[in-house]
Amino acid sequence: MLNTIVLVRTDNFDKALVALADLVRYGGMEIRGKPRIIPPALSDWTFEKIVGEKPKRKYNAHVVAQVDLPPAKAIGRLREIHPPAHIIVIPPETSVHKELLRLWSTFEILKGFYSPKKEQQEGESRE
Repeated sequence: MLNTIVLVRTDNFDKALVALADLVRYGGMEIRGKPRIIPPALSDWTFEKIVGEKPKRKYNAHVVAQVDLPPAKAIGRLREIHPPAHIIVIPPETSVHKELLRLWSTFEILKGFYSPKKEQQEGESRE
């Protein structure tokens, strides 16, 4: 099964890191692999193909990441948490998803992202 991809568009990479951490911490998503930086032109193309219109706003930071949820569930979680970035969910069955996966290894890895630690359950030992 292919992972859903999320496109994070924001003003700077610090906000992108916060948005990704929010997806994990508050959205209950797991980021699979390492988030990647993509060129603005590819981000705009992706936006246009998924949303169906040209982007109205320019952003400086464009990041893609693979998440473990199906697209509909990921969209629902995004609506609940309102991260500090513009995030678009890219379903696995789209041509955009296929193109991003084809180019994945050419994208620069986003430095500084570490999945937030999961809360320890009661009774778990703290070593």
